[in-house]
Amino acid sequence: MGRPAKISGGLGERLQLLREGMERKAFAESIGVVDGTLGNYERGDRSPDWNFLETLRQKKGVNLNWLFSGEGKMYSSDERRIAASPNDNIVRLPRFDARASAGRGLVAIDQMPIGEVAFARDFLRNLGANADYCYILEARGDSMWPTIPDGALLIADSSKTEVDDGRIYHFNVMDRVLVKRARWSIDGRLHLTSDNAAAGYPSEEITADRIDELRVGGRIMFTGHAPMPVR
Repeated sequence: MGRPAKISGGLGERLQLLREGMERKAFAESIGVVDGTLGNYERGDRSPDWNFLETLRQKKGVNLNWLFSGEGKMYSSDERRIAASPNDNIVRLPRFDARASAGRGLVAIDQMPIGEVAFARDFLRNLGANADYCYILEARGDSMWPTIPDGALLIADSSKTEVDDGRIYHFNVMDRVLVKRARWSIDGRLHLTSDNAAAGYPSEEITADRIDELRVGGRIMFTGHAPMPVR
C-alpha cells in the first residue's frame, strides 16, 4: 500500500498560524503535545485527533470551525458570553465517544454525548446538512481511506436516514458502529462497502431477513481532515 494522501494544506497552515511566531517546540510544550506530533499535523502527514483539538479549544480558545474550514474567527468568544447571549448562527453539536469504525466495527459502549463543539449554522447549511440534527463521531481504521483516514473527525446528519446509493453513512449493525459507503444491488440488497479496495475489506450484505439488525445513524456530511464535504 502506498503512503496516504496528504491532508489538505489549509488545516496545517492554520495550525501554524496559531503559533504566531513561536517556535513549534515551544508551542507544543505549551499545550502538552510532542513536537513531532505537532509537526505531523502541520505538514498534513496525520489528522489531528480529538484530544489534541480539545486541548487547543480549552487551553488556547481556538475556534474549531475556523480550524476545519477557515471560516469565522481564529479564536472563540468567551463560552459564558455565548451561552448567555442569543446567537442564531451558533449551534453546539454533540460529540459521541462511540467511535465509528471504518473497519470491521467497534462496539458502541456509551451512547451518551461526552461533549459539544460549536459550529456556525451557515457552515453546516453550506454542506447541505440540517444543523439541528448533526452530531460528531471519530473514525477508526483504514477501510474508508483515502476518503476518510484513521482518526478523521466526522459530522453526521441524523435527519438523512434514507440510504442513497453511493453515499457514506454511519450505520449501527447490531452492536457495531460502522462508517461505510452504501451500494444497492438490483435485487434490493444493501451492501456496506469500503473505499480502500486494496486492503481487501469485504462488503457486508444486508438482506431482507437482516433488516432488523440495521439502524442508520445519519449521513456523513463532512470529514475533518479536509475542509470539504464528503461525496
